[in-house]
Amino acid sequence: MRFGACEPASPPPSKKMKLFGFKEDPFVFIPEDDPLFPPIQKFYALDPSFPKMNLLTRTTEGKKRQLYMVSKELRNVLLNNSERMKVINTGIKVWCRNNSGEEFDCAFRLAQEGIYTLYPFINSRIITVSIEDVKILLTQENPFFRKLSSETYSQAKDMAKGSVVLKYEPDPTKPDTLRCPIVLCGWRGKASIRTFVPKNERLHYLRMMGLEVSAEKKKDGAAQMDESTASPVPPDGEAAAEPGAEQPASPGASTSSDPAGAGPPR
Repeated sequence: MRFGACEPASPPPSKKMKLFGFKEDPFVFIPEDDPLFPPIQKFYALDPSFPKMNLLTRTTEGKKRQLYMVSKELRNVLLNNSERMKVINTGIKVWCRNNSGEEFDCAFRLAQEGIYTLYPFINSRIITVSIEDVKILLTQENPFFRKLSSETYSQAKDMAKGSVVLKYEPDPTKPDTLRCPIVLCGWRGKASIRTFVPKNERLHYLRMMGLEVSAEKKKDGAAQMDESTASPVPPDGEAAAEPGAEQPASPGASTSSDPAGAGPPR
């Protein structure tokens, strides 16, 4: 029996690498001429050296909800490898959209996650607070101006409503107080100020100030917050629908680091 000559086998066709798992929204760098940025720059009086080319978001269509910031080096990595790697998470969140923010000349409020990165570039909306003010702001939901120091009140009373930076600077004449600066994100309402700080960070700062929050103290603190929680109710739609909004709470409240549903006071 004769058999025909065997033809050489050809190699299998190359397959494209498949990325398994959930489809992630892409990270998109914001163009330098994007109209979204000038109101932010004006509202916070950002320094001209601010690297706005390093800002990115996770949407190519519709309203941008979160703005993230990366270093120049990471920006180059992302731009040159967009087709070769799947990015799950990157950058640090610096701004979150506030649904009613346009009423206050800026649609984005500051995010605590990135405030220490952003603070050196901010020249406006800064309120210097005392160590006692910090304790009040971290243990009460919406403390009225009258509960804060006269120095803090004098700074806040003439400031327009909206996102603010709350900065504590150590007093060199009081060596027994906290010796490191603290920068918090807050919201200046009609008659009160609240902070946007996650639960774990609140506990961390309070412990730094020598205030240990035990289970018993948590219950006592919840009872003492009745007066502050009776402060003005957030207006409908004001940051309440923001998926990435951080929910301020007392140290004993059960919140995640970035829960939904937080709204600034009026």
